[in-house]
Amino acid sequence: MISCGSVTDFQGTLRPYQETGLNWLWFLSSLGLGACLADDMGLGKTVQVLSLLLLLKRNTPPGKPSLLVLPASLLANWKAEMQRFAPTIQAAFIHPSETDKAVIAAAARKPEALLAETDVVFTTYGMLPRQPWLLDLPWRLVILDEAQAIKNPSTTQAKTIKQLKADARIALTGTPVENRLSDLWSLFDFLCPGLLGSAARFKKFVKRLEAREQDRYAPLRNLVRPYVLRRMKTDKRIIADLPDKTEMK
Repeated sequence: MISCGSVTDFQGTLRPYQETGLNWLWFLSSLGLGACLADDMGLGKTVQVLSLLLLLKRNTPPGKPSLLVLPASLLANWKAEMQRFAPTIQAAFIHPSETDKAVIAAAARKPEALLAETDVVFTTYGMLPRQPWLLDLPWRLVILDEAQAIKNPSTTQAKTIKQLKADARIALTGTPVENRLSDLWSLFDFLCPGLLGSAARFKKFVKRLEAREQDRYAPLRNLVRPYVLRRMKTDKRIIADLPDKTEMK
């Protein structure tokens, strides 16, 4: 098992459940399997991923960075968290809010230089279709933040994301199923293509589950459970020093 001490460049202390998440991400990604980290917001999905990137930097050969795709509104947050907790990570930002357009164009012409000098590349869901060269590169990991962005498999955005090439794939989302079970199918079509079959076969599978009299969705839960790690703020076994959630109508 990996401990926080193994991540020597991490500027902070991981909580025990975060170390568990790091171990889990490292184990699945080292096997080339997809992983959905579905912790509640505020439990530190970002620091767990930054720790994982530091481990990759230390334990794997250079020249094959990871790609992190996220909403543009979160770029500044990731950059700040990286500078605070993992300042040794070499990052490139393929987005005009962080990088001059001429620099992005130069990277598109000669991506080899980018790969040689970078541990992780950040880009956004909106930029990816406009930078098709990113689809041609082999990534160590492809990580999606707010991965519910691909819940609709028929969108150009989802189809583009699923063309990315990687040794392993990670999704970060607090809502693996937002509205319907097809959300889960689209997520796993990215993480572990083929695990849930085609969209048509999955639809038939769900109909059979709905016809069951007891534990309707138990077979589906058992199928995806190894690839989903879900922790909640309300679970005092996970974290006991957060204030109770308050709601105002």
